[in-house]
Amino acid sequence: MRTFLTSLIAGLALLFNTSATYAQDATFVKTSYNVLSDGNVELVFDVQISDGWYMYSATPVKGGPMTANFDLSADTPAQPQGAMVDGTEAHTKFDSAFGLDVYYFEGNGQFKQIITPSAEGNFTVQGTLVYQTCNGEECLINENDITVNVKMAGAEVIEAPKAKKSKDESLLWFLLIAFAAGLGGVITPCVFPMIPMTVGFLIGGTPSKRNGIMKGLVFGLSVVLIYTLLGLIVSLFGSTAATDALGTHWIPNLLFAALFIVFSISFLGAFEITLPSGLANKADRQADKGGYIGAFFVAVAMVIVSFSCTGPFVGSILAAAVVGGVTLKPILGMAVFGAAFSLPFVVCSFFPGMMKKLPKSGGWLNVVKVVFAFVLMAFAVKFLYNVDAYFGWGIITRLGFLAIWITLVVLLGLYFLGVIRTDHDSPVDGIGWGRMLVAIACFSFAFYLIPGLFGAPLKSVSGMIPPMDGSTTVVSAPAGNGETTAPSGYSALKSYNTLDEAMKASEESGKPLFITFKSHTCSVCKVMEATVLNDPTILSRLSSDFVVANLYVDDKTPDAEYKTLGRKFRQYEMEKFGSASQPLYAVIDHTGKILSGPVGNSSVEEFGAFLNF
Repeated sequence: MRTFLTSLIAGLALLFNTSATYAQDATFVKTSYNVLSDGNVELVFDVQISDGWYMYSATPVKGGPMTANFDLSADTPAQPQGAMVDGTEAHTKFDSAFGLDVYYFEGNGQFKQIITPSAEGNFTVQGTLVYQTCNGEECLINENDITVNVKMAGAEVIEAPKAKKSKDESLLWFLLIAFAAGLGGVITPCVFPMIPMTVGFLIGGTPSKRNGIMKGLVFGLSVVLIYTLLGLIVSLFGSTAATDALGTHWIPNLLFAALFIVFSISFLGAFEITLPSGLANKADRQADKGGYIGAFFVAVAMVIVSFSCTGPFVGSILAAAVVGGVTLKPILGMAVFGAAFSLPFVVCSFFPGMMKKLPKSGGWLNVVKVVFAFVLMAFAVKFLYNVDAYFGWGIITRLGFLAIWITLVVLLGLYFLGVIRTDHDSPVDGIGWGRMLVAIACFSFAFYLIPGLFGAPLKSVSGMIPPMDGSTTVVSAPAGNGETTAPSGYSALKSYNTLDEAMKASEESGKPLFITFKSHTCSVCKVMEATVLNDPTILSRLSSDFVVANLYVDDKTPDAEYKTLGRKFRQYEMEKFGSASQPLYAVIDHTGKILSGPVGNSSVEEFGAFLNF
């Protein structure tokens, strides 16, 4: 009955040529516009979403689901100003399939796109609103053809909208990380030994305790101000589209990778990174004047001198801020970082006796630097992978990425065991329980990553590592008939990405064709592949008894008739199976005759019955 209703709704949508290309989730889009005071036009898309469904927002999440976007037709005499943004605040939730927070709408959603007319007078806007909806069991790629007649003369003119401030819950985690990074910067060899000297200046030569406290406050606020100004410079890009572009473009990713590699080599003792000595000397001379002005320049000198150790922390916070696509993130992140960084100095100026309880400087500070070096190298690989993915080179594969990470973690474990050392390490008598525990943690993490070389999904770090690809090593063992067993993962199966090639292979082999309709950003598809399709019984059947075709409905490869292959696959899915949802699975023969299905999200038992047609 459900299949019949689904087919009926899809057929009516095609028959009456409604604005929604596929209306299975019963979304409805209303488009309006506003003429802004600066002459631009703001397009407003109000979307009504049926009960039980949710829609991903326009807020970009790197490595997450497809964001809503508006593709302006080339026939429209206007140019878009940045990317489409959310018109109302989206909800936030953690999506285990992607391993990160995603933004979505329920019930109602709104998007806004600003365009600049290229000529005076009235004009017609044509384009396509593209968004993804899901209900926990299936997902849809929706494409709504939009046509709006814009009347510039006599239209109501409103003030241009101000930048929308995001209040997503992940901002709290970002600020907590920034605070932790600020505290981490304190326990570095460049900073920690300077605490007594700096605090001594703040409280020394003052007629009263109150003056010492005030100088400590001036010092702390000055540090916060300096780092906040740095964040302000980054945020001057002025829009979420610009900050997102900065986070995803190959140039900043390559820059961050290079900086992290240089800092990591420096932390291992190869050389020392310092800012121009003249800059630090000028700050020192101003600090010698004393008073509140002196406290300010002490803060300036501290920031300059500590740069060689705090630079990686600052770079990490700024990198996370621009990738997040929120204009205020660099400012807030740097302000919180500066507050945490200056906190020990301020507290010790309030309570000088606490300095006696601080641990003495020693070899442990170099251990901190070495740990930071390995962590920075690991993140540098991540940034280099982003560059590789941007150009589609395929040089840094999942296999290579994991191999580098495993090597770094093992080397760090060996460092804590004393097997490898740096020239700056102090001699130690034996291995304490602390070093032993950290070494065990390093080796445990390495053992956790090793199965990923052989197809394991590694769900807990899936958001940090490349997705499954053909580079993953496949372990096979001889079976009874001399053939090999099925590969260790569904993504490692040989498959076709076009229907014609798959049908030809099906005819030549005599095997039925197993079709998967999915998208690169479908969370339900990822869950099905990680659980049901990777079940050993299901995997063995697919490997030995079927020709596999993975048809991506969001494939952007140009197609003469349908514009893209993704549209062609969605149209075929609608006409052949009466559905436009993902994931959708079906078995056909080389002539296109349906042998089994279609089925969607299902259990291992249900999927096994579907294959046993």
